[in-house]
Amino acid sequence: MTPQQLKSAINKLPQKSGIYLFKQGSKILYVGKALNLKNRIGYYLKPINTRLQEIVSRAKRIDFIETGSDIEALTLESQLIKKLQPKFNIMLRDDKQFFFVGFSNEDFPKIFITHQPDQLKALSLKPKAKFVGPFTDGTALKTTLRYLRQIFPYCTCKKPHNNFCLNYHIGKCPGFCCLKSTNTSNRFLKLSYDNFRKRQDTRIFQKEYRKNIKAVKDILSGKKTSLLKRLEKEMIKHGREEKFQEAIELRKKIEKIKRVFENAKIVRNISYSHISLYGSGRGNVPCAKKILGLKQPPRRIEGYDIANIQGKYAVGAMVVFTLQQSSGQANYKPDKNEYRKFKIRGVGNDGDVRNVGIDKNNNSNKRSDQTFRTVRTTQTSGDTGMLKEMLERRFKHMEWPFPDLIIIDGGKAQLSATLKVISNFKFLISKQIPIIALTKDEKHRGSKIYVSNKKTAIALSRLPISVKNLLLHIDAEAHRFAIGYYRKLHRKKILFT
Repeated sequence: MTPQQLKSAINKLPQKSGIYLFKQGSKILYVGKALNLKNRIGYYLKPINTRLQEIVSRAKRIDFIETGSDIEALTLESQLIKKLQPKFNIMLRDDKQFFFVGFSNEDFPKIFITHQPDQLKALSLKPKAKFVGPFTDGTALKTTLRYLRQIFPYCTCKKPHNNFCLNYHIGKCPGFCCLKSTNTSNRFLKLSYDNFRKRQDTRIFQKEYRKNIKAVKDILSGKKTSLLKRLEKEMIKHGREEKFQEAIELRKKIEKIKRVFENAKIVRNISYSHISLYGSGRGNVPCAKKILGLKQPPRRIEGYDIANIQGKYAVGAMVVFTLQQSSGQANYKPDKNEYRKFKIRGVGNDGDVRNVGIDKNNNSNKRSDQTFRTVRTTQTSGDTGMLKEMLERRFKHMEWPFPDLIIIDGGKAQLSATLKVISNFKFLISKQIPIIALTKDEKHRGSKIYVSNKKTAIALSRLPISVKNLLLHIDAEAHRFAIGYYRKLHRKKILFT
């Protein structure tokens, strides 16, 4: 790869966190992680050593995978290096630049970082320890462990001691796991320790501690989704058994995990139980009806978004929010069984016959069950053309319930495209489905909306806070769903081509 080719590749990279792969044909030479992909690859224009020069000279192209956070980039990089064994990553092992996280095999397992897991096992220093890695960034790894320890406390004391450690008092250690004995002048501590040792559920305490260790291990192994599902099931179980305190603690942990991995563009701190189109204030109902021009609260809202990189791996997503009664109050909640994913196959310049795929299986942990039909599509140019293609495919499915409100990401062009698609379906014209196009500013924040029955744009600041939050949340959910599907397809493509 020449410097000119490298510069051209850099110009196509996003300024986001993710993984980059130097490839020689289908062979992967090197896998790296970056907080900012564009800036990181820029360093390869002036390689600091002969090894980096060799990577650049051999590489024919650079692929990348966007991630929502630095932690996801850290764990994904580790998985790819372990799975793909890239030549230049393996060579770097000799320089002790790789980090491994070890989990000891004790009643209360310890977590530690090492460069040489094989040597520890060979010397019988940690004979039964299990390791996760390799990781290339020690600073990011230690920061990640600090974050996780706040959510899942674990012990780091090297030796047992007679008093509760400092970490116990600041919530980073369970406490009893590192106590030595009851030889203490602290009467309260002595009673607490005796009660703990005499209790018949000591194993339960150890089990809870081991759950924390397993949670940390799962996240570092890239199993965040399965961990969240497990915690959510456990939370629901505690709620049914009326163990409300335990359920609340689990909910807090789930929220903290999501916050750590959260993409900055996603709308934060919006609880489903507080999302209502008209809110609880008396003045919101007439205000929202007047601004949005809705005759009655929609029972089904569909949100749409497109994800692609310069037209490649283009996908579309449809999310559905339905009006549901909860605790005597009507709120909008996502109906994930109704979510749909679309492969955009009409990207081109000739308006020829193309395949358009629709994916009804929204379980990201299973293989997608996709059905494809051959249809004639018009020229798909940019996000507007892709949106039209997706909507055409959606409204051909008359067996799907029709929306009472459509929310799309974009401005006047996207609104006009949506209206044009609807006008092609005679049975939709009579329904007069209202459409809202959400426009964002240069910082990717919602700024105004275009409504199908209004001539001028409406500033989001004019809307009741509950309406504004709902629109932003649906838009963010559609964006999240589309990006997730895009990354999945993109990742498969660059790993197997």
